[in-house]
Amino acid sequence: MRSLRKGAQNPALRLLIWFLALTFTAHPIVATAQRRNKESTRRPTRSGIDTFSSRTGGQATEGELPLEIGTISKAAFDAVIRTGRYVLGPGDAFSVVVDTDEELIAKEVFVGAEGTLVIPYVGAVMVAGKPLVQAQADIDTAISGRFKHLDISVNLARLRHFPVNVIGEVKFPGAYLVNGVEQVSELIFKAGGLLDETKGRASLRNIEIRTASITSEPGNARKADMILWNLTGDIRHNPFVVDGDLIFVPVKGDSVTISGAIHRPGSYEHAGGDRVADLVRLGRGLRGDPSGSTAEVLSLKTDGLVRIQVDLEKALNEDPTSNVELFAGDKLFVHGDEPRVTLEGEVRFPGAYPVTRDLTLKGLIDIAGGFTELAGLRQSSVIRRVEYGVGAEEDVKLARLLNLPRNQLTDGDRAYITMKTQQIPGRLPVDFVGLFNRNDLSQDIQLKGDDLIRVPRLRPTVLVNGSVVSPAAIPFDPSFTVQDYIHRAGGFTDNARKRDVYVIVGSTGNSTKANEVKTIAPGDAVFVPAETAGQAWRTFRELVTVASQIATLVLTIVAINR
Repeated sequence: MRSLRKGAQNPALRLLIWFLALTFTAHPIVATAQRRNKESTRRPTRSGIDTFSSRTGGQATEGELPLEIGTISKAAFDAVIRTGRYVLGPGDAFSVVVDTDEELIAKEVFVGAEGTLVIPYVGAVMVAGKPLVQAQADIDTAISGRFKHLDISVNLARLRHFPVNVIGEVKFPGAYLVNGVEQVSELIFKAGGLLDETKGRASLRNIEIRTASITSEPGNARKADMILWNLTGDIRHNPFVVDGDLIFVPVKGDSVTISGAIHRPGSYEHAGGDRVADLVRLGRGLRGDPSGSTAEVLSLKTDGLVRIQVDLEKALNEDPTSNVELFAGDKLFVHGDEPRVTLEGEVRFPGAYPVTRDLTLKGLIDIAGGFTELAGLRQSSVIRRVEYGVGAEEDVKLARLLNLPRNQLTDGDRAYITMKTQQIPGRLPVDFVGLFNRNDLSQDIQLKGDDLIRVPRLRPTVLVNGSVVSPAAIPFDPSFTVQDYIHRAGGFTDNARKRDVYVIVGSTGNSTKANEVKTIAPGDAVFVPAETAGQAWRTFRELVTVASQIATLVLTIVAINR
């Protein structure tokens, strides 16, 4: 007691005690006055869509509302909150500020389990399941219907967390907590990423966002396209999730192909609603000025191949007449100045294709969708353009032989004529059967500009022609020999040269003696040559000449011996 009295009698200690008492007493009064003075210059609106609203009197309000305000990206704020698309639900927190002219009352109010927001002095307003913009309109209506002059401000202050299931081709399927401002890509990242990403098994363009309805039945599914989102940054391709969403990552589906004057030609996964402009974006854009650029869409329908000419400049400007819809399996060829090869016949997508540095025959057939069921591989060929510098000189012998009577031609002359007339200039020795049926990669040649690849329709017959009774195309039978096919054609004629029968191989056009042929394939031809007029007399003359020479030789020897 004595020490306390001594302390109280100390002037410095007494002054400090009075100062602290005055500070604690005056601070609330000063703070209230400052708040009212600032609120008088800017009255708070009744409800706004500004999340985590910072008012002019925000310091006092934040002091009275100890909210756990998290961060939110500008993209999420603009796309979800500012637009009012955020869907409210139980657990969302609102800040309610009531100005009674006598005092400013601030409270934090949560959306209840039944979906209502109980606002002081107003009552309960149903907000769950409603977009923020609609809920704010309902709140304004409720306040206006109850008070005319009381200023009440209601703002979304804190977002709830809710589970979203991620299933399908992800590493860790399951439910993950989100707060309504997260995109599909973030949920896939939380689920460990795509399954077998290096193998390209999971779809990147057909990810589904399924939303359950009130009846627990799945509603209309939205789509997410990770490739177009990475290329364009358009959030329409990577939407924000809402409560009740389920993300399904399917297996990669069919593709569409783009080639020609494009930066990244190739095959890309098809997504429903794809159009020409989308495929050009997937190919990283055109090479060169789009003005006047054209393209061709190849689409395989049930009634055959359909070709659609496209004005690319209009298509890229979203002109619906040119920006046509693409379907799975379609191919888009962008015209340009680069060299091309031409593919004809029984392939899924015949036409002109640009020549890349590493384009091979097998690669071209893969790009063209493969062969049809009617493709005749044995008769298929690759023809390379041949530039003849002295073509006329090379045909001098052929022209001379063609003008001679047939009875004056030797067997060598006939062989030369056959070689020159049956041979296709520039035809390359490629075994299509070996390459595509036996995977003999030694036959996979490198293609060059202006190459022509012909894949004719399979002829399941063997042609028998020449000196036979009934020349015809005999149905192919794998058990038949050359003699069987000749027998089916009626047999030899009287003037047939039975020992000189040869087989023309359909895949190469080469002629082979019949007795040297082991098997006959569809598309091959059997030819039986005939005895030419005068050939018998010429043979007789040759025999007589030889006999005379032998007789002369014998007489000479006898005369010498005498």
